[in-house]
Amino acid sequence: MWAGVLAWLPFLILLANDYTPSLFPFLGAHLTGVLGGAWLRRSAANMDGAESRPGTFGRWRKSFATVLIYLGVLAWAPYFYFDKVLAVETVMTPFLVAHLTGVLGGAALRASVEVQKLVMKK
Repeated sequence: MWAGVLAWLPFLILLANDYTPSLFPFLGAHLTGVLGGAWLRRSAANMDGAESRPGTFGRWRKSFATVLIYLGVLAWAPYFYFDKVLAVETVMTPFLVAHLTGVLGGAALRASVEVQKLVMKK
């Protein structure tokens, strides 16, 4: 997943140096890394059976984290609707803030479950 997140680094460096690169190669690398990493992570978690048992530790936090991540991703839907369907020039910043808040907040909440598991084992 980190490879997908870090795919934006060259894009930002190019922007900082007054280049206007196409968004699509970086978006493709981002989505491939993030979605592929999420799929691998879920597959690994399901292999040990911990995710499939009812009443697992931190179930509510995991569920809420998933909702936050989905909402963070869906924050782009209105932006693309305004920009591509209605052809209204739209500022990207509020949608990026909503996306990052949902995705990073959900990831942090999900990570808190794992950290608490590690602390409780000690």
